[in-house]
Amino acid sequence: MGSLHSTPDSAAAVTVQTSNTEEAPKVEEQPVEVQTETAVPVTTEGETQTEAQAPAPTQAAELSSEQPIEDAVVVEVADAQPAAETVVNTPATDLTPASSTSPVDVHSLSYDELPDKRRVWPGAPGSREEGLGRLCLLTPDVVASAAASCIRTGKRVALNWDLTKLDIANFNRAPTQHHIMSLLGGAGFDDVYIFNPQQSSQWDGLRHFSSPYPGSDQRLFYGGVTTSEITDRSNTRIGIHHWAQEGIVGRGVLLDYVEYAKTHLPDIKYKALSDHAVPLSVLQDIARVQGVTFQRGDILFVRIGLTQEWDTQMSPADKLAYAQSSNPQHAGVEGTEEMLRWIWDTGFSAVAGDAVSFEVYPPQKSYKREGGEDVPGLFMHEYLLPAWGLPVGELFDLEALSRMCAEHQRWTFFVSSSPLNMPGGVSSPPNCLAIF
Repeated sequence: MGSLHSTPDSAAAVTVQTSNTEEAPKVEEQPVEVQTETAVPVTTEGETQTEAQAPAPTQAAELSSEQPIEDAVVVEVADAQPAAETVVNTPATDLTPASSTSPVDVHSLSYDELPDKRRVWPGAPGSREEGLGRLCLLTPDVVASAAASCIRTGKRVALNWDLTKLDIANFNRAPTQHHIMSLLGGAGFDDVYIFNPQQSSQWDGLRHFSSPYPGSDQRLFYGGVTTSEITDRSNTRIGIHHWAQEGIVGRGVLLDYVEYAKTHLPDIKYKALSDHAVPLSVLQDIARVQGVTFQRGDILFVRIGLTQEWDTQMSPADKLAYAQSSNPQHAGVEGTEEMLRWIWDTGFSAVAGDAVSFEVYPPQKSYKREGGEDVPGLFMHEYLLPAWGLPVGELFDLEALSRMCAEHQRWTFFVSSSPLNMPGGVSSPPNCLAIF
């Protein structure tokens, strides 16, 4: 999740790409340094924190993690060759439920029919089904139907916020670095990217967040995967590469809370960096107003307005205050059982938004209801990822998508998202397009 760890929870990613240039610009040869971090799992009662290890590019010295992205440094490097990783299918833990049902069978049950709502783990350890999680709903028929019904004009819009955002982040996350590296004496150039996917648009993978389980002395990830398995770099079980093999592709649906609030909730004023929570009843009314009928396998997007607020309304001082806050707040959907039941029963294959954590953060103990008792709150991240294997997208840039939906008067579209093919990866930029 883009917001729930008090220390950096995923490694800086290092990517080397070769690009062609017609004319080599003048370069300044400087030594650079690449900072690496050793994986150190930390388990607390409230959350599991993991710092993963990042490999350094070949023939490059250390780059400071505090170096801003604008300080691109050019040096001579050879083509980097990543170290090979071995996929290890680790045996399931004792908490893996024994079941003769197939992944499709289990995902066809209603929320109230689930034998264990905290362990929907039908795939065998290390299998494609386990690696996909809830994405198993995106069958070829579902994807083909989405393409046939949604692609009409051919207009496209990207949902990726700049990799440079959040340019001032909370939870001690270092800013993105982009280094342009001279190749063969300036005959060509490479890129070296060092970034934390959690600092901009990203899919939270199944290795990102865990949950406490009765009978276990530690928090567990999807499928019963343990912290030691995550930090074992030779073990790639439930890594983001499973999603990369088939992509996150299907029918997307936008519920535009920002626009709805302007016309239907004129008395509500909120900030995206607050504990403002959107209840299920409002999401359902947005769908009614927009004329949306949900289908099994839909990819849900909820627009809260964070990227717009960050880019156009917040001053540098505001951003710094957020980054330094010991109790950051993020607006999002309510974390309640009724919200969980709706997400499961509606058949969403993934959920995403422009909020920092999709759901409101910090989790609230209860939510008020007019004329009735308060509804108990819960932490949905402990269900969506480790219990159900359902991708959670955060900090997607939905501004252009909102305008495109209004232009077409249609809030459904075809989604094509290609996560990074990183064996054992924790999270990934979405590389996401909406096609109308």
